[in-house]
Amino acid sequence: MSLRLPPITLWKETTATRCAGDEILSYWKANTTLTFLVDLGIYHRSLRTVLDPDERGKELLFKPVISRQRFVVSRAILKHILHTILQTENVSDIFLIRRVDGRILVRDYPGMYISLSYSGTSIAITLGKRKIGSDIEVLRPVDIGKIKSCPLYSDKNCRNEEESVQHFFHLWTLVEAYAKLHDSNPYPYLMWRDLPLDADFVSYCVNNTSVFSLASGPDPGRHALLWLDTAPWGISPPLTTTDTRDRDRENKTVHH
Repeated sequence: MSLRLPPITLWKETTATRCAGDEILSYWKANTTLTFLVDLGIYHRSLRTVLDPDERGKELLFKPVISRQRFVVSRAILKHILHTILQTENVSDIFLIRRVDGRILVRDYPGMYISLSYSGTSIAITLGKRKIGSDIEVLRPVDIGKIKSCPLYSDKNCRNEEESVQHFFHLWTLVEAYAKLHDSNPYPYLMWRDLPLDADFVSYCVNNTSVFSLASGPDPGRHALLWLDTAPWGISPPLTTTDTRDRDRENKTVHH
């Protein structure tokens, strides 16, 4: 009997899935979790102005340029989102704390849960009213040799290479999201024979170029996946995934 993964929903970047800054609060009130997709194309050094001194120091610890840019964009946009939801006086009033296990907390707001993930130029920023874990992966050629024998993995129902790649990243994002939900290492879960029942999973195929999965629960909640229009904040709008997918094929680096 083959493993049955949760369904994967096709998602497109359209006007219907757009969210501007002044719409964030209404989405937050209507949902349990929100995920905002942004592209690294919006990076500008001016985004560093909302980082605190400690964050600016951490930025310099990243050697690859793309890693520094991911850090700046994700933290700056996250702070803008939190500023809107929490109704703080200034964006700079938001202080983020990174625990030893990688989980990001918001100072003075223990009921706000966050998960960040990067792949290529894609950044997924997830906020929840309960503990969450999320992961995004750009679809790309991958060597599955190391996990092909794992009990949780099977691609015997895939009809071609394209389906096999999507199946691999669908499974991997589910495992990674679950591991981040529990602040743990994802690899032991590959030895399981089925996905755990103590979590609710949601997966999307984004613009046919990446896979995003969310783990929360165990009870189902309301989740919205949106592309964030940052132009009203004076931040240049991102390039589309199609425009940028060939610009950077760097393997994904994950941060909580």
